[in-house]
Amino acid sequence: MPVLKTLSFEIEKSDKAVLYITGEDGADISCMIDTGANVPIWFMGEDFLKLRYPSARKTDKLTIIHGLGKDPIVDVPIWNIPKFVIIDDNGENLIFHDMPMPVLNARQYSFNMLIPLTMLNRMRFTFDYFKSSVYAYFTIETDKTDYYIRSIYLPGNPVYLNRIQAFLQDE
Repeated sequence: MPVLKTLSFEIEKSDKAVLYITGEDGADISCMIDTGANVPIWFMGEDFLKLRYPSARKTDKLTIIHGLGKDPIVDVPIWNIPKFVIIDDNGENLIFHDMPMPVLNARQYSFNMLIPLTMLNRMRFTFDYFKSSVYAYFTIETDKTDYYIRSIYLPGNPVYLNRIQAFLQDE
């Protein structure tokens, strides 16, 4: 039986579901976990993405962003982050290879990006709001470290990203 790896995050309740991870450049990035999102979204524009993830490359793919309290945002460019790493408070990590990242220039949000729960479709995760009056705890359990991201496009249109999901290399 595989050994489960546990990643744990302490989240200030006032921050809702915001995790702090380290970008490729070593700086902190605030990431809100979104139960309703189908794709990750980077809100800080292309220049800031290139600063935090120098290996990121713009693709010829696009997406339509729904929600965010507005009308849909059409033709959002997709970038690719070859290696997106999430490190928890104890140094445990998860690696997501070939992460598609829609990029908006919408700096009015109090976080840098959204992480959709669809990224964690192969893992068990929990939120515990009752352990503390100040902090919530987000836990991810997995028996793997490396995951790949599958891009799922709109039916009949291979240019528009519809959603993502994690998979293992041998699938």
